[in-house]
Amino acid sequence: MVQSPPRRASAPAATGLRYYVDSRSGDDSATGLSSHAAWRTLEQVNSVVFKPGDSILFRRGSTYQGVLKPQGSGAVGNPIFIGAYGTGDRPAITGGGARAAVFLHNVEGWEIRELDIANPGPRDAAARAGIYVLLEDYGIGRHYVVDDVVVHDVAGPDALKADLENSGGIVFKAAGAKVATGFDGIQVSHSTVSDVDNIGIGTLSQWNRHELFSAGTNHFVPITNVRIFRNELSGLGGDGILVQNGMDSLTEHNKVDGFGLRTAESRAGVLASNSIRPIVQCNEITGGAATPPSFALSVDSGNSDLVYQYNYSHDNEGPFILFCAIPGSHTDGATVRYNISQNDKDLRLGDFEIPVVANGCANAIRNVKFYHNVIHSPAADVIVGSRGDHTPIAFTNNIFSGRAEGSAINDAVGVYDHNLYHNVAVPPHHANPVVADPEFVDPENLLGFRLNGDSPAIGAGLALHDAGDRDIHGAPIPRDTPPNIGATS
Repeated sequence: MVQSPPRRASAPAATGLRYYVDSRSGDDSATGLSSHAAWRTLEQVNSVVFKPGDSILFRRGSTYQGVLKPQGSGAVGNPIFIGAYGTGDRPAITGGGARAAVFLHNVEGWEIRELDIANPGPRDAAARAGIYVLLEDYGIGRHYVVDDVVVHDVAGPDALKADLENSGGIVFKAAGAKVATGFDGIQVSHSTVSDVDNIGIGTLSQWNRHELFSAGTNHFVPITNVRIFRNELSGLGGDGILVQNGMDSLTEHNKVDGFGLRTAESRAGVLASNSIRPIVQCNEITGGAATPPSFALSVDSGNSDLVYQYNYSHDNEGPFILFCAIPGSHTDGATVRYNISQNDKDLRLGDFEIPVVANGCANAIRNVKFYHNVIHSPAADVIVGSRGDHTPIAFTNNIFSGRAEGSAINDAVGVYDHNLYHNVAVPPHHANPVVADPEFVDPENLLGFRLNGDSPAIGAGLALHDAGDRDIHGAPIPRDTPPNIGATS
């Protein structure tokens, strides 16, 4: 799959002062300005107002109980750096059930690296986070980097509304009601998040009301320059990665393994919500829960011109994708292309069928294109389905592969053209179907979904003007011949 941006250098900025912290042999009465005159406690760190270019370095192998809540702001190009020095294990900060173990409140220009962060507590009504960046009536906060951190064991309530306190592993939130507030420049990368409730990694905002999302609180303030890449998440109570209020956000090359495990509502492995032109690509999503049904991807409320591409979803106990928006909201423009869904499940809850590809909301999701995807579900009764009088989705150049006994497509209004059907009954209104075995090389892994040389899917697709320039493996899409059906060129 396509490569993500290169890893950023982890060396601290050299323009300011370097402060050292050592829980084993430090002394809060010392200057903190060398490893031999290190501070000892988080309380001492929290008492200082740091300046652009400063660094706060925790000794490796040291542990801290409590909350790191530093003061002061850095600047774009001259941030304040939090990191580690010495040898051994990462410095560990354990919040002990506080609001957050690392809490940045109404500050900007910070980079956090190389820490081990936990915030255990009971699963009660108290919201908790590992890293929590909160701006309240602040304006636009700029430059936040979280790179190469480990966040784990964060327990909290199952609540996901912008006007409520939210739990999660790494959470950014724009709040308040007086000063228009948002973020410009968020990077979360090369980090591990495990065994956290509510959200693994997410951006949230109370400045979220616009024409597609009338249920919002304040007028819309976009969160710009959001990049979430190369993270590994597991054991998640709710959503894996959520970008809310983003503009031109990029979520790529992450792995989510286990989501929706401790929740009363359906959640998603990766999604964008209430965002403008978000791109979610090249992610691996697995281990989604069946009850309540969780989806690898969700085309959610308030989005415009969303793109989900090159994602590999497999072995989820719930379905691959949901198209649904909350009452009073809409999504306009969604492209779902070059994704592979392998062994994702359909579900039956009483008399209610949830297919692998589910359109669940009447007329709330408009202008959807679903093309060059592979849905390989050898255990599914229903591959695609819809309920209600919804706006048609255009399904083109997809491979639908079902169970040996036969699977169904229960969608009377979708527009289907040049799709391949294997062990799937073809409804009468589907145009130019190819009914055959696609002849995958080995449909048990991502690379195995390449086509054998004599596959009936080769050259059997419909040329599309917006088909993109590469397939799921990064190979170029030919322009002078008819395309293949499926996710590989």
